[in-house]
Amino acid sequence: MNPILKSIQITLNNTGHDCGDVDGLTGIKTAEALSKAILDKTISFSCKQHVDLKKSLVDATPTRRNIEDVYGVISYKDVGDRGAIKITNATKWRKHFTRIDVVATDDMTPIPLTVNKKIALNVLCAFAEIKLHNDTLPKDERWTPKRVDSYCPRHNRWDQRRPLSVHTWAAAIDIDPKTNGVKMDGDIPEWVIEILQSWAAVWGGDWRKYPDPMHFQWMR
Repeated sequence: MNPILKSIQITLNNTGHDCGDVDGLTGIKTAEALSKAILDKTISFSCKQHVDLKKSLVDATPTRRNIEDVYGVISYKDVGDRGAIKITNATKWRKHFTRIDVVATDDMTPIPLTVNKKIALNVLCAFAEIKLHNDTLPKDERWTPKRVDSYCPRHNRWDQRRPLSVHTWAAAIDIDPKTNGVKMDGDIPEWVIEILQSWAAVWGGDWRKYPDPMHFQWMR
C-alpha cells in the first residue's frame, strides 16, 4: 500500500474523478482517474503530492531479483532455440495484465497496449503529461508515436541463454522501433524521455553496451 497514492485517491474522489476504493494501490481505476486529473489539471505537476508520488513509484520499481514479487510468477518452457517461450500458467498469468489506450495528441488514433496492472498508472499518467506538453507546441512540432509495443514473452534479444525480457511481464514498452532501433540515435524527443523517466521508466538509450532507444522498462 502506497500512503502517498492513498492521499491522491482521496483528492481524486473529492474532485469528481472516481478512483474507487481508497486503498493506496495502483489499480486500473486509479490509473485512469489520475491520468484524467492530470489532463484537466486537477492535479498540478508541481504539487507536492505529484512530486512525492513519482518518487515513491521510482523507489517501488523492482530489480531483476524481485521482479516476480511485483509483477507475477511465471511458468514457461522454451520454444525452439531462438529465444521464444510458451507460458505454461497462461490463465493465471493473464490476470496480471490489463488493456489500456495511449494517446499523445487529440488527433492521434489511440494505441492499444497490454501492460502489467502494476505499471498501468505509470504509462497512462506519463502519456497524459506528454499530451499536455504537446498541446503547448505548434501542430507541426508535436510528437506523435506511430507504434508502441509492450507484451512479448521471450528471452532478452531473442537469445534463450539470456534472462527473460521485461516485456514478458508486460512491464516495458517499445516506441517506434523502426526509427529507434538498437544503437540508432533515435528520434524520440528528450522531453518525452524525461517525462517517461519521471514516471519511473528506465530508458534503454542510456545503456552503454547495448543502447536501445525505443525501450522503456519498469525494472531497475
